[in-house]
Amino acid sequence: QALMARSEENDGVDCLDIIPGEVRYFGSPLLDADGKRLKVPHMGWNRVGQVRDHPLWQGIEDGSRFYFVHSYYVHAEDRGLVAGTVNYGVSADAALARDNLFAVQFHPEKSAASGLQLLRNFLEWNGQC
Repeated sequence: QALMARSEENDGVDCLDIIPGEVRYFGSPLLDADGKRLKVPHMGWNRVGQVRDHPLWQGIEDGSRFYFVHSYYVHAEDRGLVAGTVNYGVSADAALARDNLFAVQFHPEKSAASGLQLLRNFLEWNGQC
């Protein structure tokens, strides 16, 4: 989240502005597609849709589950930077990629086999797409 331009946290703060976009609060009340209330913070497993190919997705099935803990979500201005999305009441950017940068909203270290594969891929990645 720190990589974005701005965040709604603490009544609005500037971030590092490495990636144009903002960090948004999930909202209250946050509802799923059936109108059921969703808890904020979002804590738990959720499926990540791979929006575009990237070397860090190698060996990870589209729609694999990753572990999230967050009350705010990322929205990149340049939709071409989005490498993965998640839906938790709203569609959110779960992974962003540009040049030799690959940033994720989820916790790969807590995401079982898929997270370990992503970390393996990172260690082997040459920084090019």
